[in-house]
Amino acid sequence: MAWRPKCPDDLCGPAAAIASRLVSKARKLRGDPAVPVKLLLYGPPGVGKTSVADMVAEELSGTRFAIEEFNGKLVTVETVKQWMGTLGTCSLFGVYSVRIINEMDRCSRDAQDLLLGYLDRLPPGRAVIGTSNLQLDLLTERFQTRFQSIKITTPSTGEIAAMLRRHWPVDEATALRIAVGSGGCVRAALADLETWLDAVAC
Repeated sequence: MAWRPKCPDDLCGPAAAIASRLVSKARKLRGDPAVPVKLLLYGPPGVGKTSVADMVAEELSGTRFAIEEFNGKLVTVETVKQWMGTLGTCSLFGVYSVRIINEMDRCSRDAQDLLLGYLDRLPPGRAVIGTSNLQLDLLTERFQTRFQSIKITTPSTGEIAAMLRRHWPVDEATALRIAVGSGGCVRAALADLETWLDAVAC
């Protein structure tokens, strides 16, 4: 089931409220891109961090063509050096040029050090949005000071069940059972829902 949330209302729990607020702010910034955007979303796995990052990136840029997405583990010193070399180049496609770095804490220590310099030089019309499964105090203090950091916590069982019923033909008891089994992880709930839908279809 390849389902991708497209708007804040597609999310549930804290992620939905945070996405709504950040997308609204991004819409205003796109109208007047006078500042760079440096945003770090952190919290447990499967609560919607990447989905929120995608929504904010799309609102800032206005097009997927101006968004690059990376896994932190693959962001090397050479990668960041290449980014530094393009700081003076504007996007041909969107108002903002956006880089999303998922699992930013997995960047090598040397890459993190160079990334800090990149963030300090980030011009208006550029955005870096990072995600991390770690608690904020486990990230380096220097990283913390470069970003607007926002914690996304787990949704309640009821919020997950309601989201499932909003988007798929699933009865209340089944939705609640899947939500309880997910332990607050929306990704796990969607995987269990897919299994249930496949079984029903057979």
